[in-house]
Amino acid sequence: MKKVKGFFKKNELLATNLLIIVCGAIFAFLLSYSSLDSMMKKDMERTTNALFDGIYSSISSRLEYSANFTNGMCNDYFLQSMLEKEDEMPEEEFEQLMANYLDNIRKANKWEGTYLISCKTKKYYTPQGIGKTVDATKDKYDLWYENFVKSGIEYGADLTYDQFNDKCYVIFTDRRMEVDGKLRAVLGCAMYLSDVTDIIKKQAKKYNVDVCLTDKTGKTTLDDKGVNLVESYYSRYYTSDMKKRNQIYTKDGYIIRKYIPDMGMYLVVKNKHYTVANQFMSIFAGTVFYAIVMIIILTCFNFYKFKGEKAILKSNTYKDFLTKIFNVKGLQSNINLFINDKSRNIEGAAMFMLDIDNFKEVNDTFGHGKGDELIIKFANELSKEFRSGDIVGRLGGDEFMVFSPTLSDRKSIEKKAKELQNKLKWTIEENGIKVYVSVSIGVAIYPTDGKSYEELYKLADKALYYVKEHEKNGYCIYSEKIFKEDMS
Repeated sequence: MKKVKGFFKKNELLATNLLIIVCGAIFAFLLSYSSLDSMMKKDMERTTNALFDGIYSSISSRLEYSANFTNGMCNDYFLQSMLEKEDEMPEEEFEQLMANYLDNIRKANKWEGTYLISCKTKKYYTPQGIGKTVDATKDKYDLWYENFVKSGIEYGADLTYDQFNDKCYVIFTDRRMEVDGKLRAVLGCAMYLSDVTDIIKKQAKKYNVDVCLTDKTGKTTLDDKGVNLVESYYSRYYTSDMKKRNQIYTKDGYIIRKYIPDMGMYLVVKNKHYTVANQFMSIFAGTVFYAIVMIIILTCFNFYKFKGEKAILKSNTYKDFLTKIFNVKGLQSNINLFINDKSRNIEGAAMFMLDIDNFKEVNDTFGHGKGDELIIKFANELSKEFRSGDIVGRLGGDEFMVFSPTLSDRKSIEKKAKELQNKLKWTIEENGIKVYVSVSIGVAIYPTDGKSYEELYKLADKALYYVKEHEKNGYCIYSEKIFKEDMS
């Protein structure tokens, strides 16, 4: 005892510090204990929000892709021209032409199905041909078509069964196709249900949370076990409490829900694992000083960890998962941001739309692995050919886009297009089999050809199809004169 007293007498500063720490620790213990419930809720809320944002982005970006692609189909000049010939061509010939078109899109996007309903004839075209003639008086299933047309909405999505695939449940994306202000067709795609359930399973397992999709009444329609519309249609006990509130705290954890417009359902995430409650109890079982240190460490760790994960998940919303360049959403967002920035003194810009020639042959000959390697190589080489201020991205499949504010005159655009032709051509060879790969390029000039992303996209797409329909391995800068001569 005398030795202890002597030690503290010689080390008064240390003794004072220890006394302050002990007193502070006791005070922190009492304060933390009284506010434990509040701290637990706030930590759980912050963590669950970060997890929810990532899961929501993963699911909604997958659905937004199909919505954006079907919008591109509606603006497809080739499809519009093909529909104009519906009454002129023999029925069997037109049916085969439409089936080939829809099947190519289905395969390129790895969808379960694609369809188009002509508003003139009510014929339901599929990759297998004419499925039927839509008539709600004979088939109640067709009521959706009449309701969709009458609603006037541009597009919608729903979870239902595919009438032409053993009533397999899929996610349909339906869109109106209007030409010159008149409804010409209703078209869309059917995604495999596994495209969404795989995301749910992966996120639920990774973060050890409960993830499901519900309807407006709170009944579970989709979870990691699959679709629950028939025999196992049920409600989780906590989703019934989420009809009026989008965030709620229960004894089992923190729950968040948010509406997914492209699917017409609510995403619900329940998290009960990332809380400070258990850590607090284990810390209090040890020393108070250790508790304070751990509280600081865990708070910093949680904050930076989930802040980083949230930033990564949000950035992935705008990036193509395969090539790491911009996806459709990233392209559209950045190009619109550039065009709408009034502070810039914009003289002009060029929108390049590029398509890899013979890509399908590469896939069919060497497999999708080789096709993915080609896509990555193409994206890397394309990025190298443009400056850091240019916007480079992948539209999907083998189509890419570049928006270059540094190219504003026709001469420099033609020079760049020729450089791209020479640079982006390869011979893929394996086991003595060769496939020659080149590039077709369509260009629209801002603001001469269009003053918005949509206008430039439409005209660049027309120019690209002009090249594809003629010789491929070339480029075309959009011009009304060219297309008038081509139509004549």
